[in-house]
Amino acid sequence: MKNLIDYDEFKNTLHHLNTDDTIAGAHGILCGFSCVKPDLSLDDWLNEVLVSVDFDNLNEKSAHQQLAQIYNNTLSQLGDETLNFQLLIADENCKLAEQADTLIQWCQGFLLGLGLKKISTNDEDVLEMIKDFSEISKLDIGVLDSEQNAQDLNEIIEFVRMGTLLIQETLQPSKQDYISPDTLH
Repeated sequence: MKNLIDYDEFKNTLHHLNTDDTIAGAHGILCGFSCVKPDLSLDDWLNEVLVSVDFDNLNEKSAHQQLAQIYNNTLSQLGDETLNFQLLIADENCKLAEQADTLIQWCQGFLLGLGLKKISTNDEDVLEMIKDFSEISKLDIGVLDSEQNAQDLNEIIEFVRMGTLLIQETLQPSKQDYISPDTLH
């Protein structure tokens, strides 16, 4: 499954639209919201990210189509059993500070997305992961470009990526793994 979303391709998408969100923050909102709303529609997400869209404006129409592509790819990735999910943040080709900044924006968006609907879980792992995401969203972005800092940041990114999948699977268990109690003998 090759539907990874390229940050550089989409980072200016929201520039043409009526929003204050960054693409990393908007992607975080999408991921968090999809964890608490199993039937999340494109419009549900866009209503949280955008103030309005003017389809007569070609730049806005194109940006809306790109957001639809992000929406479709992200939900596909979140449901992928091979864990082929990625955060829409700056990659290793960008400065470390930009990578850290977009990770912070993503985590802030994710927490906002989770908060759009009441979370009903007592799962300690999920609650701890949400707390960790909150701490990550407060990181200092004054990161110096160094190999050690790059490695540390990559570990945090992987932690957030896998944590997102844990939260999503716990709050919205895969139907394929579900065995009805009625079928057990």
